[in-house]
Amino acid sequence: MAESAQTALSRMVVGQDRAINALSRLIDMHFAWTSAPNPLHRPPNALIIGPTGTGKTHAIKVAAEALDIPCLVVDSTRLVSTGSSATLSLDGILHLLVKRARSSKGGDAPEERAARGIIFLDEFDKLRYGKTTEDTAAVQRRLLQFIESDSVDLAPSEFDESRVVDTRGILFIAAGAFTNIDRYRDQRAVGHGWGNFIRPEDVHRYGFIEELTARLPVIIRFDPLEVDALRRILEQPDISPLAFYRAYFHSHGLILDVDDGVLTEIAVAAQRSKLGARGLHQELFPVLHDLANALIPDGSTGDLLDRTTRFTLTPTKYKQLKNGTYRHDQGFGDTPTER
Repeated sequence: MAESAQTALSRMVVGQDRAINALSRLIDMHFAWTSAPNPLHRPPNALIIGPTGTGKTHAIKVAAEALDIPCLVVDSTRLVSTGSSATLSLDGILHLLVKRARSSKGGDAPEERAARGIIFLDEFDKLRYGKTTEDTAAVQRRLLQFIESDSVDLAPSEFDESRVVDTRGILFIAAGAFTNIDRYRDQRAVGHGWGNFIRPEDVHRYGFIEELTARLPVIIRFDPLEVDALRRILEQPDISPLAFYRAYFHSHGLILDVDDGVLTEIAVAAQRSKLGARGLHQELFPVLHDLANALIPDGSTGDLLDRTTRFTLTPTKYKQLKNGTYRHDQGFGDTPTER
């Protein structure tokens, strides 16, 4: 039985309980509408606001994979007319979503699966007008027409035939850090009953046309990740960045263990970086890069020893690796384990 979006998000997204509850409910409402469409009352689209590395894009991908619906992540800056080949048209987005739908299960045609999919507009805050020399307000108006349309007739591409995509059931989710948007919230008159929530009027004052903010009425806030949440990410094997490094060391005959105290120090350093979960890699790579240089001979492509050797990264070794004083001249002092 397929995993629900709520279950998958609860398992794979750490430190954002309130946000993933709202997101899973929004997606469920979206699905309910596509099963019985009412053109007079279309489902709402959403805007996700939160610092980098807090799981915004990750959450959308997790939910889409759990539900086996096509999901296209779009860098919003590619919508700005730069004259370069990297520029992406709105028709181009739908073409890509239809192609993505081909890998989804089920007997429906790709355009029908795409019509129930998700378009995720990442880095959406970069489209604020008045910030760049590009006419981002014009891009916002094109997006508004895109979101508001009932269907789009896609011209045939080199590898595709002409097809019509009903866009009414596509869930549009925009997301970005929206740095310092709280200042607009704080300037609002008190007594509106919304507490600390960001509202569409704040997004408008940040640099978005009112018509577009009205089409993204659901605003979901992802919070900065605290030390406890970052440590939980490290401890959870299916999402921990340590899994990558452990697999690398294991390919060279080493089992890498990390002491609890080291996990806490890594989480603290990542939290200080203000990069969220991305800060974990920033902290891990320099340390484990130097450890690999000490333990794995140059040019080694296979197992280091006849038996797999266990190496424990202790707080002392971790600090030595951080300050460049670690030496491994005594060979492997840990007890080998049988394969």
